[in-house]
Amino acid sequence: MYTRIKGHLISLSSSFLYPLLIIAVFLMANDNKKSVYIATLAILSLFLAVIFFRRYRLLSDTSPAQLKSAAQGYVELEGKTSLYDNEVARGHLELPPSVWLRNFYRTSSAGFLLHDDEGRCTIDPRYAEVIAPLKSYNMHYYWAIFPGETIYVLGNLETLKQHRTEFERNNLISHKLAELKRNQFRFLDYFDKNNNGKIDPDEFQTARASAERMVDEELEMSYQEPATHIISQPEDGRPFIISSIHPDKLLKRYKIACIGHLAIWAYLSVLVFVGK
Repeated sequence: MYTRIKGHLISLSSSFLYPLLIIAVFLMANDNKKSVYIATLAILSLFLAVIFFRRYRLLSDTSPAQLKSAAQGYVELEGKTSLYDNEVARGHLELPPSVWLRNFYRTSSAGFLLHDDEGRCTIDPRYAEVIAPLKSYNMHYYWAIFPGETIYVLGNLETLKQHRTEFERNNLISHKLAELKRNQFRFLDYFDKNNNGKIDPDEFQTARASAERMVDEELEMSYQEPATHIISQPEDGRPFIISSIHPDKLLKRYKIACIGHLAIWAYLSVLVFVGK
């Protein structure tokens, strides 16, 4: 709940609604309490400026990674979204199908998939700060991420099914060779190239290389299963961000918001000190 409220506050404070809030305070606040409200908004603006500066540095300092080569821990990933395998539709009946949706009544909590060129992983959007444009459809207003949409994720990557060690891989290759040898006639037909009725050392190396290729292909497929990788909220307090807005635009938004809130803080602080 705290993360969602914080996410809503950050979205609000980076939009045109925040200056409108300040104008409303000037127009509606009681003269006796106006200085208190102005001081509170000044402190809030300074706090938000720090938040936007930290997010700006975080996004600019974190390099995007490919899922296959990403290290465990805090990562930035880019990919396209989809529902789980065999899941046809999800979302409000009156709205287009989405993988994530927030309106004035509820927020999606079900996971979805992210695909890049190297594989796919599960995104757990609970506790995430989700950034998406406001959309409208049939008089409904909502924020949503749709299947096939490109998103950018900053969060904690955990591999639930660890990659095999070289020792485990060699054991799998040995089992694969034993499996191939079970059908002796087929084994000879495939690998006995000189037709002498036995497998020579060179032919055995060819058979082993074939078993290695089979094992590597099977391992590669298993590493791309959705349950293998999951991205969720970091335990160290760093932001968990899911955005359908390009990072370059997000960096520009955070930079402008940081400068804007510093200017608002300075202006409101002057008003407090001069007693306005």
